[in-house]
Amino acid sequence: MATRTTVATTEAAPRVVDIQALIDAKPVSSLQKRLLFLCFLVIAIDGFDTAIIGFIAPAVRTEWGLAVAQLGPLFASGLFGLMLGAFAVGPLADRCGRKTMLVASMIAFGAASLMSAYSGGLTALIVLRFLTGLGLGGAMPMTITLASEFCPAARRSSLVTLMFCGFTLGSAMAGLIAARVLPDFGWRVLLGGGGVAPLVLAPVLLMLLPESVRFMVTKGDAQERIAMWTRAVVK
Repeated sequence: MATRTTVATTEAAPRVVDIQALIDAKPVSSLQKRLLFLCFLVIAIDGFDTAIIGFIAPAVRTEWGLAVAQLGPLFASGLFGLMLGAFAVGPLADRCGRKTMLVASMIAFGAASLMSAYSGGLTALIVLRFLTGLGLGGAMPMTITLASEFCPAARRSSLVTLMFCGFTLGSAMAGLIAARVLPDFGWRVLLGGGGVAPLVLAPVLLMLLPESVRFMVTKGDAQERIAMWTRAVVK
C-alpha cells in the first residue's frame, strides 16, 4: 500500500504537496494508463516465460532421450530462481530505483531465455532456466510496486488486479502458441521468442516508464525532475 510522500514543486512560489493526495483527487491520467499498460505487457511476458517450459518439456525429453524424473530439476530451477529473484529485488530497488530494476530484470530474463534456446544439454538448460527465473522474479514485484504507487487509492486494488490479469493471458498464450509452433519449428524457437520479447520491451520501458516519485524523493533527486513527473501524473 502506498504511503504519503511530500515534495517541493518548482513553480513561481515553491510549495510542498502531498503526492498521494494529489493522485487520489484526480482522474486516472494518460501517464497512469500508459504505466498500467506497460506493466500489463511485462506481466504477460512473465506469464508466457513461466508457463512455456511446461509445454515444451515433452519435446525436450524426446530430443534428448530423458526419463520423466530428469525433468524435475528443470521445472524446479525456474521456480527456485523466481523465488530468489523476488526476494533479492527489493533491497536492490531501494538502492537503484524501481524502474531501473524492472528494466534490468527484463534484460536479464530475456537474455537468459534467449540463451536457453541454444542449450546443448539438460544441465545447461537447467542453469539458464534458473537465471531466467531470477529475472522473472525481479520483474513482477516492480510492476506491482510502481502500479500501486501511481494508482489512486480508491481504484488501486481493481487496477492492479486488472494489470495482473496479464499473467493469466501470457500463460494461456504460451499454450496456444506452443500448439501451433512446436510441431513445425521445435521448442528452441519458443524459448527464443520468449527471450526476444522482453529484450524488445526493455528499452520501451526505459523511455516511457516514470521512476518512482517516492524513490526520487528518498534519493534527493533534483526538484525539477520530481515536479515534472508529479505534473505528468495528474495532467
